[in-house]
Amino acid sequence: MKSKSSLRAIIIIVVVGIIAIGALWTYNDLKAVARVNSTNITWKQFNDALKKQSGNQMLAGLLREELIRQEAKQHDITVTDEDVESEMDNLAGQFGSLVGLEQALSMYGMTLDDLKGQIRITLLLERIATKDVTVEEEELRAYYDENKDRYTEPEQVKARHILVEDEETAENILKQLETGEDFAEIAKEKSTDPGSKDKGGDLGFFGRGMMDPTFEEAAFSLGIGETSPPVKSMFGYHIIRVEDKKPERLLPFDEVRDDVVKQVKRQKAKPTSTVLMELKDAAQIKINDKELEDAIYSIVY
Repeated sequence: MKSKSSLRAIIIIVVVGIIAIGALWTYNDLKAVARVNSTNITWKQFNDALKKQSGNQMLAGLLREELIRQEAKQHDITVTDEDVESEMDNLAGQFGSLVGLEQALSMYGMTLDDLKGQIRITLLLERIATKDVTVEEEELRAYYDENKDRYTEPEQVKARHILVEDEETAENILKQLETGEDFAEIAKEKSTDPGSKDKGGDLGFFGRGMMDPTFEEAAFSLGIGETSPPVKSMFGYHIIRVEDKKPERLLPFDEVRDDVVKQVKRQKAKPTSTVLMELKDAAQIKINDKELEDAIYSIVY
């Protein structure tokens, strides 16, 4: 009798739990994600519209990433945080800075973390495609000789700057510097550039085409240790001090060998689209929602 009572109690608990979960799901479906005057836009409406507009593409992306991750795991292929950061640095250089890259991403509704995730998946796919590719030393040397522009480091300048809003303030700061006050300390105190202020105005090394043209012209015209008069740019007035310079140089083969290997392997490997097609064809993929069945045709890009 006691066991029957216990069993009945368990059944009641389970039934009540199911009813509660069902009620919660219904509530979540009906509660508003937004309101227009007195009319609600429910989560269900929102999710249905999202699925209709981009559901196939979103699901295809998730399927693609899972195929890549499973294949990488099977062959012990990994991508480190340092690998991702290196690619991020390369991209940031193309946009002038990490801030420039972030601004460009925001136009597409992406964040830096979103980009890092995409970079990791892309690197995994490339390493899957090149895992069985071998290269000869002669091939590497030939690629290096034929692509010296790729491995030529342009002239660079290392500089600090202090940015202020008006010329009078810039002139006063210049007078402080002429009396021997510390450039970095004044930058921390008075510069309005949020990207370099806390670093004493340090901009590191930069090449041509990465800064405001007026700023850049002034920086490259200064000698090491020289300080500029106030320089007007679209951001305000700058006091610039050049700390070091690097002339243009061809990077030695041994210094760039890893990149040469990567580039030659990419040339010899199957296209990543072919690799994705092979992974898709070899996998068992079942899509349970008929409205999203076309996602399988968008896995390969």
